[in-house]
Parts: sequence; C-alpha cells; structure tokens
Amino acid sequence: TLLTLPKEQFSSGMGEVIKHGLIKDASYYQWLKDNRESILKRDLSICEDMVYRSNEIKKQVVENDPTEQGERALLNFGHTLGHAVEKLMNFTMLHGECVAVGMHGAAWLSKEKNMISEEIYRDILDTLTSFGLPVSVEGITPARIVEVSKSDKKMDKGKVKFILLNPEGQAVIDRSITDAQLLAAADALVRNGEQKL
Repeated sequence: TLLTLPKEQFSSGMGEVIKHGLIKDASYYQWLKDNRESILKRDLSICEDMVYRSNEIKKQVVENDPTEQGERALLNFGHTLGHAVEKLMNFTMLHGECVAVGMHGAAWLSKEKNMISEEIYRDILDTLTSFGLPVSVEGITPARIVEVSKSDKKMDKGKVKFILLNPEGQAVIDRSITDAQLLAAADALVRNGEQKL
C-alpha cells in the first residue's frame, strides 16, 4: 500500500508520524530523522518499523484515555491551528500538511514559553520540510486563523486547549495561551510563507 501512494499523500501521512515522536517519544523522533532517507525511499522494512511504532504510540494514548478526558488530547498537537488552516484553505491542502503547519505554530509557542530551545524549534521546522511538508501558508491572514481556531471543537470553557512541547518528546496541555500569543503564532506561519522560508 505504501508503494502505491502518491508522494504528496505519503508526505501528508508523515505529518502524523512526526507528531507521534514529538508528543511522546524523543528517541523515535530522532530515529525518524536518522532514517529519513530510507523512509523517503519507502524501504519497506524501515517503514514497517515506523508504522508499528506510530500505531503503538497512538494505541497507548487512546487506551490510557478512551473518553478523551486528558492525555488523549495530546494527539491534537498541531491540530488547533492546523484545522483552521485546513478550513481557510478550503481543504485544498492535505490534512497532514495542515497539521505540519499547525505543529510549526505549536512549536513556536513552545519556544516562546521557553519549553524548547530555538535550536529545537529550528530542528522541528527542518525535519518537517525534509519530509516534504509545508511549515507556512500564504493567502490567509493571521487574524482569520485565530478566529477560526477559536471556533474549533478543542475549545475548553472558552479557552483554547493548546498542546505544546515541554520539551520535545513530551507534550503537555496548556490552557493559558492568550489571544495575543495565538495571533503571534499565526503570524509566524503566514510571515514565513511570505518570506518563502
């Protein structure tokens, strides 16, 4: 099945795979980077290990929190801003591409809150782009991204329930993100799009 996927669909799937490493397993995230060439060549033995480990992480999180009262929310890393981008782009971008853009926003906020270093933040962007994923968007405004993200189902009593990295490989739920911080994160995504970074 993996060998039949168009390049864009394979890259889109990698958005979710990279997410699993970032939220739960720093060594797996490192393994993905170390094996990037084999993964992109779709070496089936390496890809089998990758699919197995990603499913293991997701299974563990879901089984620990079947009714989504706590830990399961970690799977939404990158989705708050990502879903907003997906809607505003009228679903012309693949889901994993939107999640990658959203992960950029979440990583940026994690850096701004001193949860990860500038170096790790840059590494996350480099990793996403090295797997063929976008980290920015064009043609939409930061204000609209914030507006749409605040109408997302992940709102919790009027507050955005944001998933951040503290540090990489260990995601946390943060309910303290202000509108100004959210706007600044959205601005980083759009501004980077304009700069073609």
